[in-house]
This record gives sequence, structure tokens and C-alpha cells, in this order.
Amino acid sequence: MKSPITFLFLLCFLVALQANAQHKGSGFGLKGGLSYNTSGKYFKDAGSIWKDPGSSAGYQIGAFYKLASYDIFLRPELVYTHSKFDTGLGAIKTNRLDAPVMVGLHLFKIFSIVGGPSFHYILDDNYDDFFDSPSNKDVLFGYQFGLGINFGPVGLDLRYERVMNDQKLNLDQVLKRKDDFRSEQVVLGLSYQF
Repeated sequence: MKSPITFLFLLCFLVALQANAQHKGSGFGLKGGLSYNTSGKYFKDAGSIWKDPGSSAGYQIGAFYKLASYDIFLRPELVYTHSKFDTGLGAIKTNRLDAPVMVGLHLFKIFSIVGGPSFHYILDDNYDDFFDSPSNKDVLFGYQFGLGINFGPVGLDLRYERVMNDQKLNLDQVLKRKDDFRSEQVVLGLSYQF
């Protein structure tokens, strides 16, 4: 008897939460954007943008659900990402599914701050050409944070993303230094919420 009452109470709570959330700007949406992979040396990378703008550029396209209550929101996303990182020996290319789970705060009704964990599933890459030994890591973990501006259902955001897992490249050959490479990118995204 206790179980059905608990279930009914939980169901009523979730319906009330969803009704409140819809009133405060919740819903599904689509997003897309451009990304730029970086080695972590931003001033050097900024100079290389002028020389060859497409050398480390990529793109993202996906969907999200925003669950908002007052000025705080939760925004899980599912995004297809194509990225590349240009090296002296060639371009490292990656196709993956990203699942960032952003927690955000609206400021002054049009600005937002977001941050949270990001999970990455590698669909396809050419890392084997650059690894000392082939990697079998298909799932990576990272984080994202950034700022956004919203005009009604249209949003524009700028995010920084970093993957936490080491990707042990043969950097002595690739970048003329020996250390671990962790994917970093700056993402400029445009979104539309229904």
C-alpha cells in the first residue's frame, strides 16, 4: 500500500515540476556550432589561425533538453562533433558523440553561465597514426564551461572544453616535445529552443 502512494506522490511532484519548468523556459532544442582545437598555447595558436584558419577547425550539431526553474537550469545535450588538430606530420581527425550535462544560471534575463561534465564516445579517429601504441579508449571524460547570450528562443554561447583522459601521442614526432596531449577546444555555438 505504501508503494503506490509513494509512486503517486512522486508522479504528482514530477508533473508539477515539469509544469513549473515549462513556464520558466524548459523545452527541447537544436544546436550547432564551430569549434577550434588548441594545443593549450593560445597566443601561438591565435597566430596560426591567421595563417591557415581551417587547420584546426571543426563543427558540432545536435540536440538538447533544457529543464529550467527560475534562474537555474539543467541542460543535457547529445552532440555529434567532428574535430581536427593540425600537426607537422598531418591532421589528427576525430568523429565522436558528446554528451555534456550543463548546469547553468541565467543573469539579467539574457546572459547565462554554464558548466558541467562532458562524456565523449569516439566513433572514428586516426590516432593510430600518431600513438606510440594503439589506444582502446572509446569513452573519454571531460568538462565544459562558458558564457551565453539568449534572445528569446535563440542562443549564442562560447564554451571551453577539455578532455581529462590522456591521449598519449608520440609528441616527440608530432610537436617536437614529450608530454601527454589532452584535447582542448573552444566552441562557438548557436541554438534554437522550441
